[in-house]
Amino acid sequence: MIPDFSGEALNNYLAEHAAIILMTLDVDGRIQQANRFTHNLVGKDVTGRLLSEVIVDFTGSFDLQNALQQEDEQHLFNVNSHSGLPQTFYFRFMEQNGKILAVGELNHLETEELRRNLVQLNNEFSNLNRELQKKNIELTKLNELKNHFLGMAAHDLRNPLGAIRNLSEFLLEEARDSLSDEYIQFLELIHTSSNFMLSLLDQLLDIARIEAGKLELDFQSTDLISLIKSVVDINKILAEKKKIQIRLEHFETIPYVELDSMKIEQVMHNLLSNAIKFSPEGNLIKVHVFLSGEHVTVAVTDKGPGIPEEDIQKLYQPFTKTSVKTPEGEKSTGLGLAIVHKIILGHMGKIWVESKVDQGTTFFFSLPVKAESKA
Repeated sequence: MIPDFSGEALNNYLAEHAAIILMTLDVDGRIQQANRFTHNLVGKDVTGRLLSEVIVDFTGSFDLQNALQQEDEQHLFNVNSHSGLPQTFYFRFMEQNGKILAVGELNHLETEELRRNLVQLNNEFSNLNRELQKKNIELTKLNELKNHFLGMAAHDLRNPLGAIRNLSEFLLEEARDSLSDEYIQFLELIHTSSNFMLSLLDQLLDIARIEAGKLELDFQSTDLISLIKSVVDINKILAEKKKIQIRLEHFETIPYVELDSMKIEQVMHNLLSNAIKFSPEGNLIKVHVFLSGEHVTVAVTDKGPGIPEEDIQKLYQPFTKTSVKTPEGEKSTGLGLAIVHKIILGHMGKIWVESKVDQGTTFFFSLPVKAESKA
């Protein structure tokens, strides 16, 4: 026996509350009436609009009159919701009292399947998240072990390398006149290589301490201009070998800054040594210090080969080198800028670079001003 669901209460429910699409159409497919759910779904009053303006027929073959002759057949359409996201409904079309009744409903089996898939995906995500946490713990332990090994190896290797460097330097100074040109070249190669290795070991010790969270900063109120001037004067001696000039510029009174002077000297030495290394002979390097808001900014500009855009993202990664070649083939450890980056971040500052290939590069770093001017 078919239950009788007719009545005013049911009609009111279907018109105002039911989560199904209900519309009456004329023979041309124009919407005459629609329930509240339909209006809310589309986001506007659909009365007077053609059915084809509300639904999306991907087959392009839907015919309303044919659909009426097959009342039990379902037609799959998308309805463009007010959010811009389409929703899929199964439609049936029936004639009733000289009008066409269009009913669109969600497929509860598909909805249930979607829920099951979401639950399964959520479980898989939770498992992956737990696995990721375990891997992160393992990676943290491995990273600590790596830093310990780097620090230990660098410390143990430093003494014998220092002895090699000092002995080669002694022989070059004391026995040069008694040695052949070939032996002098060997000694100079030993001296240069040992210097490079000592620099690498110092940087390995720095990066190991920093990655182990042992970047200790001794903040003192400091005359930044005097600090930078002393670093520039030291690097001028190195720059003279390539007939490069270094010019320090500042056009305003720079307040004292709270910083670790040894670490900022290390930053300046690295940026200037890189600028000298990558600058062709006879060029000018500019160091510009200026105020920008509540920060003091330092810019180091060279006229070197510039850095390709794809290499800029690699600059602060340890052990990573760019594709840029130095004019005289000088070596690079790939650690200097990684250390500089960590030091500036430790000062709550920022570091960035602007570069154009074949035109040069400018490295900037800014530090917060935390003290009144003492000048």
